[in-house]
Amino acid sequence: MKGTVRVSLNPGCRVYEGHFPGKPVSPGVCNIEMVRQCAERIHQRALRIRRIKQCRMTTLMAPHSHPQADVTVEMHPQEAGSYRLTAAIGEGGATWLTLKADVTDE
Repeated sequence: MKGTVRVSLNPGCRVYEGHFPGKPVSPGVCNIEMVRQCAERIHQRALRIRRIKQCRMTTLMAPHSHPQADVTVEMHPQEAGSYRLTAAIGEGGATWLTLKADVTDE
């Protein structure tokens, strides 16, 4: 199962006030949560991240310079209710984050 979800970053969101004042970037934990929520939308079921195998943030996601992004998710079934997830966040050929994780149905 795979798919891509187009997301919009809200530059006015309070999370950017502390990360970092005057030069806001999307916190890594928010990027990982973005992947989880997009995977849920594609899977049409609640998911829990069981283990992150690899997470690479190759470029900072700045909501003012990159207000939109594509979250691409691919899930491969493992045992019952468990999946191997690979994902990327990027836009226009640039990749800001790659993630490999084990997820389970909630």
